[in-house]
Amino acid sequence: MNGQMNNYNSYMQESYSPIDVNTLPYFVDMKAMYDYAKKKGVSISSLSDSEKEKFLRANPASKKATNL
Repeated sequence: MNGQMNNYNSYMQESYSPIDVNTLPYFVDMKAMYDYAKKKGVSISSLSDSEKEKFLRANPASKKATNL
């Protein structure tokens, strides 16, 4: 148990900063993806990657979003 507490304490000592939205290359339109999956009668997790890619929207503030 002592090793677990040391791991926990070292984890809690790390400082994290929030993610800046402008650094994200894409956004996911979750509402549209949910509606699509519901219309198809499946869960979002069972959609194929190509189907999920239809709901990626480029972030105009990001310079990383190039080929979509």
